[in-house]
Amino acid sequence: MPRLHASLVFSDQDLQLARVTCDGHDGPRLQEECAEGERLVLALHGRFQFRDARTRAVVGPGVGLRMRPRQPCEISHPHGGGDACLSVRGPWVRQWMDPDAATFSVSAEAYMHLQAVLARVARREPVERVQVEEALCLTVAPAEPSLREHTPNAREREIAGAIAHELALRFDERVTVEALARNVGVSAFHACRVFRRVMGTSIHQHQQEVRLRHALALVLDTRLPLAEVALEAGFANQGHLGNAFMRRYGRTPGATRKGHMPRSA
Repeated sequence: MPRLHASLVFSDQDLQLARVTCDGHDGPRLQEECAEGERLVLALHGRFQFRDARTRAVVGPGVGLRMRPRQPCEISHPHGGGDACLSVRGPWVRQWMDPDAATFSVSAEAYMHLQAVLARVARREPVERVQVEEALCLTVAPAEPSLREHTPNAREREIAGAIAHELALRFDERVTVEALARNVGVSAFHACRVFRRVMGTSIHQHQQEVRLRHALALVLDTRLPLAEVALEAGFANQGHLGNAFMRRYGRTPGATRKGHMPRSA
């Protein structure tokens, strides 16, 4: 049997992500596996062979896997190498399950977006639910080849505007893509795609920009301690604010408050 090691990456009430590494040593006999609940498996590196009653596929960085609950399957490593995967579990996963398709394509762009979120986790930087949801939506949902050529219509502008309005009102709260999408009557994936198409940026990037503008105002126009500025503007802590502020404005909040204006405002 191959040796597995799992480490929790992100955990919320209905969504859990774990990085699972496998040494790829199958042994003389393969053992059938059976997922307890719905699960998405995204290969981070390496590959393995998956087989159940209806599907036989090689899962790697360009191919993701939907594992159905209580469905016997067999996972093997005929090439002998190990792999690392991201296991996504919880009720949130159900919206992405497809009884007719066990595998799905993962674009290089979506893979890089997901890895950027995982890199933040590895650096012990705060990662918000909206970032995780957005990365997963872009990874699991099919790509739209005509996305860049498409001109947003009135309904799409309405959807993006409603999401932006909600983010402006609730910038200091913990919001989810699923809730934002539900408010405008669309799926989480559609909300992500439409918002990026209309606004030219992701939902999380827009949320971050709104928070940074509020933080800048509090830094320059109040004498609140920077730790309080961070919380008022929706950041997890002062360190989180400082890193984001430096990337955006080129100076720390403290230096900015002392009279040094940021490079761009």
